[in-house]
Amino acid sequence: MPPSIPDEMPTVASKPFRSLWDAAVLGHREAMSQLATRAAQSVYAWLRANGLLAEEADVRTDHFFARLLSCDPPNPNEEDVERYQEFLQRRLAAYVAAGLPDADAQSLELRPFFDRAQAERRFLRETQRAPDDVFTRRWALGALELTIETLKEEFTNDGRGALVPHLQQFLSFSGGEERYGEVASKTGTSVSALHVAVFRYRQRYRELLRRLVGDTVRNQAEVDSELTKLLVAAS
Repeated sequence: MPPSIPDEMPTVASKPFRSLWDAAVLGHREAMSQLATRAAQSVYAWLRANGLLAEEADVRTDHFFARLLSCDPPNPNEEDVERYQEFLQRRLAAYVAAGLPDADAQSLELRPFFDRAQAERRFLRETQRAPDDVFTRRWALGALELTIETLKEEFTNDGRGALVPHLQQFLSFSGGEERYGEVASKTGTSVSALHVAVFRYRQRYRELLRRLVGDTVRNQAEVDSELTKLLVAAS
């Protein structure tokens, strides 16, 4: 299960940083570590799409992020660091061009956790796509998955866990009262209470997704365009 969006980290709504990525650019290692964990499967998929075998892509994902977290951090004075996704894609291209250099053993202790078997299964569903397209799609789907997992955790902690398996189908706004009636009957709740739960689920979904996207840019004026690109890539 991917990590939920942490409340204690710098986000678009808190100071002194405008976003998690802004904190990372300014040297906040824990912020960079959080972002690395979110992006690891996308990086793995990009490396696989560039021809690396699964085992090698696994190792190189570790080394890429270990170097990023230790000896080769973002340099706002010499490179474009406005958007985390674009920054990673440029750094990946440079990493391959440099011959996939190793990180040292101490730096490897900083490598991000990710489900490697899951990353491979997801990559295999992305065949016949260019590496950058694979990266962008896995990035987008990963953001949506993290949002759903965080919502599930929040609703479960709030005592509404029984509803969670039934709420995601309402995100599309398709269907009518018949669907509400069916779900209400299955879950033992009233239709009116289900309407309230769906409204709150949709609202919180939008909030969490926007917050997650906002944490990958430095200029918050870019959030809407980044969100649009993410939803297009995931479709």
